[in-house]
Amino acid sequence: MTEVNFYTGVPDRQAYACRLLRKTLGAGLKTGVWGPRRLLERLDQTLWTFDPQEFLPHVLLKPDTPEVLRERTPVLLSDRLEDLVGCQALLNFEPDPPPELERFQRVLELVSTEPEQVAAGRVRFKTYKSMGLAVNHFNLAAG
Repeated sequence: MTEVNFYTGVPDRQAYACRLLRKTLGAGLKTGVWGPRRLLERLDQTLWTFDPQEFLPHVLLKPDTPEVLRERTPVLLSDRLEDLVGCQALLNFEPDPPPELERFQRVLELVSTEPEQVAAGRVRFKTYKSMGLAVNHFNLAAG
């Protein structure tokens, strides 16, 4: 069964996404990041610079990305969910839950303190709960 982890009160979604991706990589999970292209382009840049002491292997997928690179890279960024088949975890930057989310072991949700983010996050949280999924909540604003 898919486990959903909600991280709310996130002050900087890009930086926290890097930290979460470092954790999933450390846990040996191939992770897909699904979201709008512009956000993924920013995340791609952030992943190159967030920690000068380490590198998180990742690729921002394009239609011509070689299959061998897709298979060997542990973190895949795409605005097309179908590109992320085979990933065990999914970091969702879209406003809605992913369709066919049962193909992922984990779905990770980052919700900032912006009102529209909070509202959309609440809807996703309720949707996941109504699906009978195990939902874990981590409130970063609580300290």
